[in-house]
Amino acid sequence: MRKNTNLLTDRQIQVLKLRSRGITQERVARQLQTTRENISILESRARRNIKKAKATIEMLEDLGMATRIMIKPETPVLEISKIILKKADDANVRLQLDCVDLLEKIKIKAKNKIKAKKVVQPISVVLLPYGDLLVE
Repeated sequence: MRKNTNLLTDRQIQVLKLRSRGITQERVARQLQTTRENISILESRARRNIKKAKATIEMLEDLGMATRIMIKPETPVLEISKIILKKADDANVRLQLDCVDLLEKIKIKAKNKIKAKKVVQPISVVLLPYGDLLVE
């Protein structure tokens, strides 16, 4: 498994993936060889941690420590990095990614929002104080 760098355990991620496919807690429990009650606890804790993470991002935004950047539909993909770099400069934030890695991250995280080298659905990017990005 991959190195866990977030607030969710690998098991919680596994449960959320299965549940997002519409699989019942009972069936997930059988598949993972545990109880339905344990699946319920894992899912509940995962959702609670996700809610806390979102609240933390909102607090950073409210404090002016994070910047939300909305990439509008019809924006050419190659313009995305320019938009983000400009906002980072305005916020005095040094990005941890170069232009190529920045575009790659956007393409991976927002793949369903980009078609034919243009944005087709709004992409929300949160610029964090130490140069990291969250793509929603």
